[in-house]
Amino acid sequence: MSDNKLVELEEKISYLQNMLDELNMVIFRQGEKIEKLTNQIKETNEKIINQSQSQPEQSEVTDDKPPHY
Repeated sequence: MSDNKLVELEEKISYLQNMLDELNMVIFRQGEKIEKLTNQIKETNEKIINQSQSQPEQSEVTDDKPPHY
């Protein structure tokens, strides 16, 4: 194998390693964001559940006629 081909292969390998490292960092950051968003969704769901439990049910509709009828 000639020296030029060997240098070209080494450059390609170096480029691919760099690209692989960058992609790994992107995946790592995405994982962190997913975990953060998942925690925020859990907290929001818990707040909604706590609010619905602490408030009396006001959505109950009765079929009684108003007093002026």
